[in-house]
Amino acid sequence: MAHPDVHPGMNYERVAEGTIRNRGWHEYPNVGFWSIGLDPTDPAVQGWAPFLVSRNFPVLNYAQIDNRERLPRTLAELLGVLMAIEDQRTGAANVPALEPVKNRQIVLIGHSRGGVLARQALVALSAMGAPVLSRITTCITLHAPNLGSTLANTAIAVNGAISAWRSSLASIPGIPVGAAFAALDAVLALVQNEVNAPAYNDYAVGSPTLLALAAAEPVPGIQYFTFGGTRPVIVNLRGWAFTPDSALPQLNLPPFFWRTAYTTLFPLPPALPFPELMPGIGDVLTAAPLTRLPFSMHRENVLNHAQALWDPALQLEVANILMGTPLPAVLIVDCVTPDSADPDRAIDALGGTSLTGTSWKLTLDEALALSDSGTTFFVRQPGGALVPLQRVRRGGRRYFRVLPGAGGPRLRDLPACA
Repeated sequence: MAHPDVHPGMNYERVAEGTIRNRGWHEYPNVGFWSIGLDPTDPAVQGWAPFLVSRNFPVLNYAQIDNRERLPRTLAELLGVLMAIEDQRTGAANVPALEPVKNRQIVLIGHSRGGVLARQALVALSAMGAPVLSRITTCITLHAPNLGSTLANTAIAVNGAISAWRSSLASIPGIPVGAAFAALDAVLALVQNEVNAPAYNDYAVGSPTLLALAAAEPVPGIQYFTFGGTRPVIVNLRGWAFTPDSALPQLNLPPFFWRTAYTTLFPLPPALPFPELMPGIGDVLTAAPLTRLPFSMHRENVLNHAQALWDPALQLEVANILMGTPLPAVLIVDCVTPDSADPDRAIDALGGTSLTGTSWKLTLDEALALSDSGTTFFVRQPGGALVPLQRVRRGGRRYFRVLPGAGGPRLRDLPACA
């Protein structure tokens, strides 16, 4: 949550299919590929802790213990942290690091298993009647297996099967323990080491842990927001393919201008018959339908499991929740802040009505970041029809306009945001 480029470190560059990059003027034509390889890492990612601090939200970043073990010991430690915040407020504790948050309302944000842990903490605090619960307003889970993960069920089944296989091999009479059998057992042991984590028992679909948690929810007074991802790809084997015009001479010296288009050659991991690994449904480790709670406000995004740790668009959505203006699923622009310095851009900010009926407002750069991640903005015509906005680049700068030929209304004709 602080340095996702260090851990988990899967911060691979994401490029839209067909993106064009200019390669300059050359003396001869070219066809085929400029390069082929894995997506490189993007060193510019920002974790949740530094992002929230930059938005003036004090942050306590809790790193879980026992990542491969069951949740109880981790839960006890998190409860201790939350109750220490209340003790700091009442004067029962004196921990300087807790001073900035001792009188603040509290929002719990958890990624993956951390989301399930946050939910468990709320249920436990409610059962205890802990005073700190009155200060917790919101629970936000990011790509959490709230209803379980079928991969966890598979891991449990595979672990059981491998244990039986290894026991069978060891018990077959008359077979010498030669190199071949030792190698086979070593392979099975390696696989078993990956699938035998006790933690899988907590977030398997239908696990007693998740069923007991669901039976005690929602905790009164808490708003729940859940996010799920639908991009089951961590990294691509990709190529930059020369466009056809790279082989056509032009009236210039040198005469050939090379351009390349981003082309996915093979996604990793490949699609498999698990919901977590199916395009449009999973994020590699969780499936979007299983991240949603029946009482939560839910949004889905085209991100993989790791990208939820740094995606700027997702961070903007959460920032709006923290400001009390959660963005709706369909973003309809009904007001703008005009840009007086650059008439081409037309606006500095745009806004609309949030999920809770309050007004949301995004700067142009924030709206462009959301658009880059696949979010579409609309304006409403007098008859009620929705018209999408289009991203436009001019002179190296980007801005929005209403889709040409759609009949408006133009952004500059919308009322000014308050």
